Amino acid sequence: MKNIKTFILLGFISTMALLLTACSDDAEESANTKENTGDHVWKTQTDALQSAKDMSKKMQENLDQQQETLNKNN
Repeated sequence: MKNIKTFILLGFISTMALLLTACSDDAEESANTKENTGDHVWKTQTDALQSAKDMSKKMQENLDQQQETLNKNN
């Protein structure tokens, strides 16, 4: 009975140690990646927003140019 309790305790401790090391490695690795690249969590979203603003500006310029052309022809 004592061997079974020891086996269960060792299994539990091993599992907890494995989970602890697995989680801590990911946190350190992601922190290092962020430091190396300088990117933040919302970079994709902010890039998409800027791209949408640029596209909107180009479309508005095209619309203004088309309106100007139509006004000249009339």
